[in-house]
Amino acid sequence: MTDVDVVVVGAGAAGAMAALHAAARGRRTLLLEKNQRPGLKILISGGGRCNVTTTRSGADLEAQYGTRRGRFLRHALRSFPPTAVCAFFEASGVPLQQEDLEKLFPVSQRAQDVRDALLRRCRAAGADVVVGTAVQAVGRRGDRFVVALPTGEVRAASVVLATGGLSYAKTGATGDGYAWCRAFGHTVTACWPALAPLCVERPWVRALQGIVLDGTDLAVLDGQGRERLRRRRPILFTHKGLSGPAPMDLAGDVEELQGQAQVRFDFAPGIPREALEAQWLAAAAAHGGRRIEALLPSELPERLRAALVAEAGVDGTLANLAREARRRLLQAVKDLRVPVPKSLGFDHAEVTRGGVELAEVDPRTMQSRLQPGLFVCGELLDVDGPIGGFNFQAAFATGRLAGLSA
Repeated sequence: MTDVDVVVVGAGAAGAMAALHAAARGRRTLLLEKNQRPGLKILISGGGRCNVTTTRSGADLEAQYGTRRGRFLRHALRSFPPTAVCAFFEASGVPLQQEDLEKLFPVSQRAQDVRDALLRRCRAAGADVVVGTAVQAVGRRGDRFVVALPTGEVRAASVVLATGGLSYAKTGATGDGYAWCRAFGHTVTACWPALAPLCVERPWVRALQGIVLDGTDLAVLDGQGRERLRRRRPILFTHKGLSGPAPMDLAGDVEELQGQAQVRFDFAPGIPREALEAQWLAAAAAHGGRRIEALLPSELPERLRAALVAEAGVDGTLANLAREARRRLLQAVKDLRVPVPKSLGFDHAEVTRGGVELAEVDPRTMQSRLQPGLFVCGELLDVDGPIGGFNFQAAFATGRLAGLSA
């Protein structure tokens, strides 16, 4: 039986960060990964480039996770903000550069450089990194934790669980960590796919496959029409529905609404409805012979403008656009609602919504409030953020705290 100070289960972003900080404190640290290739989510993220973090900071950064989750993350994010993450990777030989949507990527454009830097730092700090070894059970015997492996047992004073959630099953995500947390008395909330493309069954949406919009507001509404979340970020129409940053940001809320969700488009968010109608009336008086499509924002692609006119059930010229038809067209431009039954699921989700109940974890250390010596970090926690490096940022920050305390 092997005896160490800290066992970290999972060699992803959170686990690697936890292991290197634990080892750097002089703790005998064993980092275990069941896959032969550690850090698979790092390797496939950002199209193989890895969006490491964001340029946002302070209260603005915390707000991106929502009020409850942002409050839980406050200490972690302020202790290890994006500027510190950048400095960490710079010192590790992986400089970052800013791209669209306040994202930071490796200058090399290689996710492998991010993964390799983390593992290199782990080993340099003295952590023993073992891959291709699946943990079979995590328990407690006397004053030590016992981690069961195919090759025998490892005893440890502390255990850090960083096994990730249920997203991207092809990376080996099976939710093992949830069961181990439950065995120690933890509550695991309902888990949903998040940051996934949306399934939309309306034919006109699917017919717009390939169109990209920027500057359109997209919101998710509940069954009573109340807004849950709104985004003004790029939208991609696909043969299955909607993808891109805005739709994917809404996926967790869509899933939680269990078939009752709608998304609402505002294709002209910069102008109030009444002002837009006044513009249309003036255009009709001055250019009555023009086609109705001429009223719609010129930046919208022609195929989309045609689809909106068809959805509104209007046709002809500005001069013959009756009041009721004009109101339907306004509705299509400013408040077009489409049922969205679900996302494309965990196979396409970048993160998991839900996880270990936050009230049961100390936000300053990531130590379980129910089992001393047990630490939970990364995607196992009920924490998720939007597209843009926020989930890696949370993983790095919570993993670091676990490693500093385990």
